[in-house]
Amino acid sequence: MKKYITVLLLALALGCTFTVTGCGKDASAPAASTQINFTERTFSCIDLLVKLDYSGFYNCFDDVLKKEISQSDVQKVWSDFTVQYGTFDYYKTDISIISKDGYQIADVPCYFKRGSVTVRLTFNNQGEICGFFITDNTAASNSLQLERDTEVTFGTEEYPISGSLTLPEGNGPFPVVILVHGSGPSDRNEQIGPNLPFMDLASQLSQQGIAVLRYDKRTYLYAAEMAEMDNLTVQEETIDDIKAAVEFLKTRNTINSEQIFIAGHSLGGYLMPRIAQQTPDAAGYIFLAASARPMEDLIFEQTEYILSLDKSLDDTSKNKLLEQTLQMRNNIKSLTPDSNLTAAELGNVPASYWLDLQNYNPLTEVQNIDKPLLFLQGARDYQVTTTDFNLWKETVESAPDMNASMQLYDNLNHLFMTGTGKSTPAEYQQKGTFSTDASDTIADFIKTCSAE
Repeated sequence: MKKYITVLLLALALGCTFTVTGCGKDASAPAASTQINFTERTFSCIDLLVKLDYSGFYNCFDDVLKKEISQSDVQKVWSDFTVQYGTFDYYKTDISIISKDGYQIADVPCYFKRGSVTVRLTFNNQGEICGFFITDNTAASNSLQLERDTEVTFGTEEYPISGSLTLPEGNGPFPVVILVHGSGPSDRNEQIGPNLPFMDLASQLSQQGIAVLRYDKRTYLYAAEMAEMDNLTVQEETIDDIKAAVEFLKTRNTINSEQIFIAGHSLGGYLMPRIAQQTPDAAGYIFLAASARPMEDLIFEQTEYILSLDKSLDDTSKNKLLEQTLQMRNNIKSLTPDSNLTAAELGNVPASYWLDLQNYNPLTEVQNIDKPLLFLQGARDYQVTTTDFNLWKETVESAPDMNASMQLYDNLNHLFMTGTGKSTPAEYQQKGTFSTDASDTIADFIKTCSAE
């Protein structure tokens, strides 16, 4: 079976799914043994995990799954959830087990102090775990709507994309901005916990006469299909759907087709030079907390920062996790088309994804954009830091022909929400609103460009 696992740390702030499976859908699976009580088996395995007996839990895996994930990987992903959501509290014992294709599938809701996840265990007929899947329930979204939203669909026949087009009052045609997600599967609101930054921004901009298109990311809508791809790149994950969004908006009589702007958050901003190359008709591009450095470097930096906040792990455990992340970063940097590194050794992302980005330098390519640019950054952002903002700034200042504006906000985090002190993952579970200072800057940029 082809395998894909979301990069945990980059997806942490925007919802994450952690997946490992050794149960291929085409594999031959005899009927489950009637001698095994799979409910009891589920609880015995979950008990080992929540009691942090990683060795015991890992020994429940079958040989195929052990080749895909190490014991330290299990420890790392569970530790990351405790950092984000606090100490483990309890799991529900009222569960049902589904029999499918000869396997037994159990979903167990697990609750932490500030959030919850669902652990899916898939058992073979010997009672061994051959599939391990964790869904972050706290980040789940029902794609909440605004009053002036219109439900729209665009994209390819194979991957139709659902979204919301927010229109201002009046008849138009209006300028419009397309909102592009950060890393990880994300809904149209880019929801994390109680926060809905993209919906906030759509509301704020529409009140200033600017239409907004936000949409469900392809890896959110088609997680299973994306998991089957062994040649996934950012083209399929992100860029193809932005191109489709631009073409779709050109057909709307309420939209001014000459005033289509694209705003990318985090990973979306990192990819903006590539996006601009493939959407030359756009009127301008907006970089929201856009990373300027390779993704694997940010993963290591984020890991280091989050571990520095963790009071539950001793120094030995922290150093081990940091060493594993460093090794993963080095594996990615040394990757070649002929490498035989496993997915687990590459941050659990297909080699194709990293190879595609290997020679990508956004700081060089951004200089080829001949349209107006706007860069916004929060100084309290620990995921994409002022280091990245300053790299963009140095590039802009060294290229006088670039038409770019830059704004740094002292009190904003990665979601452009206000706070004080060090930003932490726990902060994302406190309800906030996208800064009106930031949205006003975006609105002014769009209005100025549209008036020229």
